[in-house]
Amino acid sequence: MNPLPVPRNRLVFIVLWLIGLAGCAAVPSPGPADGGFNLRGKIGVVDAAESFSARILWQQRDDAFSIDLWGPLGQGRVRLAGAGDYLELTDADGSVLDRGPAEAVMTRHLGWSLPLAVLPHWVRGRPAPGVPATAQTRDGEDRLTGFSQLDWQVQLERHQAVADDASGQVLPYRLTARRGPYRVRLAVSRWEI
Repeated sequence: MNPLPVPRNRLVFIVLWLIGLAGCAAVPSPGPADGGFNLRGKIGVVDAAESFSARILWQQRDDAFSIDLWGPLGQGRVRLAGAGDYLELTDADGSVLDRGPAEAVMTRHLGWSLPLAVLPHWVRGRPAPGVPATAQTRDGEDRLTGFSQLDWQVQLERHQAVADDASGQVLPYRLTARRGPYRVRLAVSRWEI
């Protein structure tokens, strides 16, 4: 097996990782993530050879999403936008870098893909419905702190009440997902429900 090609631009690697999360034909669609959300924070990806990080602004409405990523001082800004299995990757100037089925876009750029269709559920602190999840762990307040799904081990940490949310929702402010040599960490600085 050949090693995975690693893009030179670190931000592109993160974008492409998220593209893989945008969908995977082999995974049943888990349905909408119970409405929408906005989150701001930082994302980091570590593979066997390198590590990368970027700031993230993610807007999710049912199965439609827009994810902006950028490096220090706004460098390398890109946007992932799509719905269902369709994805469009756009640079800061508005030029479309790639579009099409998420799995195909990911395979073209990295040679592998990941199931992003489940990530809206994971960031909200739960496994995606309709997809088997195992090894669930909970804290002393019965909040889910970890599970395995689609061969990923997911850890949920720093649960806090969402500011400006009258319902008093408590959501994780850090998610770490591991699979093989990959580790992805999302640190949320602000939730909007």
